[in-house]
Amino acid sequence: MRITNSKMRTRKPGKANPVTLGLLFMIFGGIVFFVWGVPPLQYSKQSAGWPSVQGTITKSEIETWRRDGKTYYQPNIVYAYEVNGKKLTSSKVTVGDPPSQTNMSPAKRIQNEYPVGSAVHVYYDPEAPASAALKPGIQKNDILLAVITGIFPLMGIFIFISGINKKLKQRNYNYN
Repeated sequence: MRITNSKMRTRKPGKANPVTLGLLFMIFGGIVFFVWGVPPLQYSKQSAGWPSVQGTITKSEIETWRRDGKTYYQPNIVYAYEVNGKKLTSSKVTVGDPPSQTNMSPAKRIQNEYPVGSAVHVYYDPEAPASAALKPGIQKNDILLAVITGIFPLMGIFIFISGINKKLKQRNYNYN
């Protein structure tokens, strides 16, 4: 036998508390943003001040692979350079990771920009010279990563404020 109290309010199944949901999005979204979104952006920003040395392109290819029925393309540019008498190689065009493209044109454009044997300026991290890039500074991909990870805490703030406003309106309605 089920005993009910007419004054007791129950929540309908499937209805989440927006205040709690907003807090969860703010907390976990904030963690994701500050762990995966901000550090790469800061490192890319720091790279704008890195010293540079002359280097030479040793490999300029386009990597191709298939996944989920789609073909992806990514430039594979390898270059050699020397810092403090130590010979190094790297394959980073930008400090951040480039996205894989389903369109070959961006990869081809980068490959054409860096033909084998060409001289390039290599910007390297003075604290870790093996970390280098041909294009230092913040790039579009770095910003995109920060924006994508930043959406979740912003959604949390919006949901939290909406939930608080809804509760305040219900409270005012119940008192009137």
